[in-house]
Amino acid sequence: MQKIQCQNIKCEGCVKKINNALLAQYPSLRVDIATQSVEVEANADGLSAIKAKLQELGFLAPSGVFSKFKGFFSK
Repeated sequence: MQKIQCQNIKCEGCVKKINNALLAQYPSLRVDIATQSVEVEANADGLSAIKAKLQELGFLAPSGVFSKFKGFFSK
C-alpha cells in the first residue's frame, strides 16, 4: 500500500468525491479523514494518475518548481 499525504480532506463529502473519482479504477483505495491521506495499491503509473486526479480535485498541492512560483504569485 502506498500512502499519499493530502490536504483539505475534512468530511465524508470529501471522501465521497475522491471515491467517486478513483474507487472504480483502484478498488484498494482508502481515504482517511483523520490523517488527511489516501492509501492505495498501485504501480508508479497508477500513483501518478491518482496524484494528478487528487490535485485536480483540490486535495493535493501542486508539486515542482512551477507550483512554487504559482504559489508565490497568488499570495
